[in-house]
Amino acid sequence: MIKLHQYPSGWGMPNLSPFCMKVETWLRLAGLPYEVVVTPAPFKAPLGKLPVVTDGGRPIPDSHTILEELARSHGVKLDDGLAPAQRATALAFTRLCSEHLYWAIVYARWGDAGGWAKIQPVFFGFLPGPVRWLVAALARRGTLKQLHGHGLGRHPPEEILRRGALDLEAISDFLGGKPFMLGDRPTSLDATVYAFVANVLDVPIDGPLKRAAAGRANLVEYCRRMRARCFPDAKPA
Repeated sequence: MIKLHQYPSGWGMPNLSPFCMKVETWLRLAGLPYEVVVTPAPFKAPLGKLPVVTDGGRPIPDSHTILEELARSHGVKLDDGLAPAQRATALAFTRLCSEHLYWAIVYARWGDAGGWAKIQPVFFGFLPGPVRWLVAALARRGTLKQLHGHGLGRHPPEEILRRGALDLEAISDFLGGKPFMLGDRPTSLDATVYAFVANVLDVPIDGPLKRAAAGRANLVEYCRRMRARCFPDAKPA
C-alpha cells in the first residue's frame, strides 16, 4: 500500500499544502490505492519537507519526483499520448505554479496580516498555548526569510500579489473553455494546477489572489469539476 505522508489540513480542503494536495489529486486521478499518514512535523523527512510517499517501504520525497517514480513503477498512463509541445506546456505551467504562484500564496498566508490571522490557528492550533505562539512566530519568520531569498518577497506586498494574480490569469487564459488543461481528459498537469488554484479559491482568505481567481468563471468551474471528480466528499470553506 502506498502511504502518503502529508501535513494536517483544515477548512474542508484535501490539504492546505498545494504540493501535498497535488500528490493526492494525482493518486486519485491515477486510481492508485493509498493511505494518508498525517505528519505535523516534517523534520525527519528525507528533504525536511512534505509530502513524502512510501511505496514498498521506500521513501520518495518531493512531489515532482513522487509523480515520476509512481508513474514508472505502477504503469500509470495519465500522460500517455501527449505531444512534445503538450509536455513542454505542462512543464512550463508546473514551474509557474511551483516556483512562482506558490510564493505569492505563501505571502498571502504568512506575510499579509489578515491571512496570517486566519492561517496561524489552523497550522498551529494543536500546540499548547505558550509553545504555540513561539513555534508559530519562529515558523513565520523562517518562511518569510525563504520568501525573501526566493526574490519575490523583496517586492512590495501589492506587487507580490499582482504578480500572483497574473499567474492565475495566465492559467485561466490557457484553460479557456477546455474541461482540463490539455484537453478533454485530465493529466498530471491538472493535479498540479487544481491543487494550487484550489488553495487560492477554496480557502477563506480574501485578497487580490482570491479575487483574481474568483473573477475567472472558468477557474471556478474547473475547481468544481476537479473536486467532483477527485474529492466528491470535500466541502471547502
